[in-house]
Amino acid sequence: MSISSLVVHAQPETAPQVVAVLAAQTGVEVHGTSEDGQIVVTVDQPDDGAAVETIEGFRNIQNVLSVSLVYSHFEENAAGEEQTDESIKA
Repeated sequence: MSISSLVVHAQPETAPQVVAVLAAQTGVEVHGTSEDGQIVVTVDQPDDGAAVETIEGFRNIQNVLSVSLVYSHFEENAAGEEQTDESIKA
């Protein structure tokens, strides 16, 4: 399991549209915005690869100026393997 928090900086006048695109993505939650276009986001994905893919995709959203990783946590299961949805259900 991979959990990350980020600040996505968008052009202030387009921040509501960027928030809508971010919030529509699986595993992405928007927690707040500032008047200057900074958007606080968390990404919760089953593994680091999916998290990186999601976060890198933020850079391709129209009117996103920057993406800054603030915190990242990765957890392996008890056997030392990446935790997947299947291993959680077992």
